[in-house]
Amino acid sequence: MMEPIRTIGVIGATGRLGAPVAAELAKHFQVRAIVRSPDKARRMLPPNVEIAQADLREVTGLRKALDGVDALYLNLATETADLTLPFYEEREGVRNLMSAIKGLNIRYLAKIGALGAYPPALNTISHNIVPNIIRMEGHKIIADSGIRHTFFAPTHFMDLLPNMISGRALQWIGNTHIKIWWVSSADYARWVIEAFQNPEAMPVHCPVQGPEAISVRQALERFVRNYDPTLKIRVAPLWIMRMIGLFNPKMKFVAHLFAYFGDHEDPFYAEKTWQELGKPTTTLEMFAQKLRQSGHLQQGAK
Repeated sequence: MMEPIRTIGVIGATGRLGAPVAAELAKHFQVRAIVRSPDKARRMLPPNVEIAQADLREVTGLRKALDGVDALYLNLATETADLTLPFYEEREGVRNLMSAIKGLNIRYLAKIGALGAYPPALNTISHNIVPNIIRMEGHKIIADSGIRHTFFAPTHFMDLLPNMISGRALQWIGNTHIKIWWVSSADYARWVIEAFQNPEAMPVHCPVQGPEAISVRQALERFVRNYDPTLKIRVAPLWIMRMIGLFNPKMKFVAHLFAYFGDHEDPFYAEKTWQELGKPTTTLEMFAQKLRQSGHLQQGAK
């Protein structure tokens, strides 16, 4: 039987989804955030989170920063449409991490992935995106290490929507008819905590989906109605983003991502997750209302 996990090293703790998960983990465990920028981490994370400086490109520093932790949570992202880069955090970075922890007493690893990297979903995906291709190669490196692990496979997060606000409009790109099982970071964080509390019961792959499937168009309308009814909804054609992407690598990635979003509708995979870890409780309306009540109106939407 595995010893209880007490200290968790979190890599990617200052990310959009990493920060709320790290904060929730810190309510139940000792958390050590492994970051490149300690100052940024101290501004973003609760004061009871220990901060250690290290980089996925440097094995010696990683090993020193992770000495003494019992488990790892990885919040990594691959944000490129280019398959020819020499270093990806989710592949070369993961390889360095697996080298760094050899001989350390790290008993469990959990990592955020995506439904597009969930093995049962691959048969329904005609053209996968670069992040998922790299992600799956990194997952194989973790699996080959022999460490007990769980790859969470989430659908779209509700938390994406406030980040799509620009000026006085909530924006989307391409197809808005695709139905998505939108999930909140709050429900996801609760499931991550359950995983670290009982890692031996966790599957290797854990699909993460929210309480109901609603189209992008419905989601945009519900979010605006409950968050800020004065916002407009604007949908840009995908071809425009592709044209801009010919000259701008960032926009090329955005077009790559939204082409995939608009072409793939996820079936419901999360029944076992709900049975083992509990059903999601946050609806999109609840998410938007809580965001509004917290005073987190986006710049330009005040």
